[in-house]
Amino acid sequence: MGKIRRSVGIGAVVVVVVAAGIVALAKTGGVKSTPRQISDLSPITSNFNVSVVPVSAPAAILIDAENGQVLYAKNSLQQHYPASLVKLMTSLIALDMVKKGTLKYQSLIPVSQSAYQLAITPGLSVAYLNPSEKITLSKMLEYMYVVSADDAAVALADAIAGNQPKFAKLMNEKAMQLGLTGTHYTNASGLQDPKQFTNAYDVAKISQYLIQNDPIVLKYASEPGMYIHPGQYGYTYDQLLGQYKGLDGLKTGSTNQAGYCFSGTAEQHGHRLISVVLDANSFANVFQDTENLLNYGFRFYRSVNFQAAGQPLGVKLTVKDGQNQALGMAPKSNVLVDALGGKIGAYSTEFLPSVAHAPIAAGERVGTEDVFVKNHIILQVPVYALQADPKAGLITKSWRLIMNHLHQVAAKIVNWAVLKLSHL
Repeated sequence: MGKIRRSVGIGAVVVVVVAAGIVALAKTGGVKSTPRQISDLSPITSNFNVSVVPVSAPAAILIDAENGQVLYAKNSLQQHYPASLVKLMTSLIALDMVKKGTLKYQSLIPVSQSAYQLAITPGLSVAYLNPSEKITLSKMLEYMYVVSADDAAVALADAIAGNQPKFAKLMNEKAMQLGLTGTHYTNASGLQDPKQFTNAYDVAKISQYLIQNDPIVLKYASEPGMYIHPGQYGYTYDQLLGQYKGLDGLKTGSTNQAGYCFSGTAEQHGHRLISVVLDANSFANVFQDTENLLNYGFRFYRSVNFQAAGQPLGVKLTVKDGQNQALGMAPKSNVLVDALGGKIGAYSTEFLPSVAHAPIAAGERVGTEDVFVKNHIILQVPVYALQADPKAGLITKSWRLIMNHLHQVAAKIVNWAVLKLSHL
């Protein structure tokens, strides 16, 4: 009889375990993602492929101009003075106003007194402007890109915002919008200020933005020179222009404190790259570093389709208080990556959510897919909800509370039953 009771007891406990286990495992809400937490967000890689390209400058980066993928990085998040690379943002603010219709290329820009003071200051890059002149926005942009005119940048900033501090506020607001987390502006020209700084990655991002949204900057940047005034010709500082295949910009800069800087861009066979070199010790070195970086990118990388537009990620987003709770996500457009030799085997991905609560609309951006190579984040792809997930109703929420309670009770029963089995 003892054996029979033991067998019955074991059978009963097994039945309880199975029943409780089924309840415990019957979680509502579907598949859940295992994303990193937002607080764990890693920045784009600061050092990548450093040993494969000879770069003498302390900080540099090479990216694909289309998708922003990092192909090379050396101290790319390290803080440096920007010199005249600041004029990239100055022009961006003006060009944004053109797109909004508040400025036109033929709008006349007065020469302010502060701009004139720079124009008569020895040792600066200027267009020798004077207050009797009113110059078109187009010509001011040309001055800034071709001869890096400090007076043109200040005149433009004063015309837009009234003074330098107010214009710097606009610059910093735009920097935040673009995600330039390592950059702070204090003036429109790039004249030395210890409170004004940037990094190679941020310069690459703003260069990419300009090329994609305001390609007219390439028209200005690709001019070998211009007449500043009748009979007075100024040459570009860009020594690679006309010397390196496909190079058509973008911006040079130099001060004693910032060293020699260059954001360069070139296009070959439909493939555009952007390189940024900061704080080189001569223009010769900054251009040699640029050439080395561009050569590396064009020679060794091939663009391949990594992920199709609308292709769901391998994980789903867990949505708190959502009707569905598990939401499918995908990129909106084809994700192209630059792969060494066209091989993408070394690439891996991880999802980082930017939203967690319902309601979520179909097509709403819900996070970022980070693309890794050997633990280096080299590309960040925005992903969007494939369908809507409205807030769950009262009945659904109540049902989930009941089921969650049953899950907890069932889990306790399973633990009790396992303990009993261990003593039988």
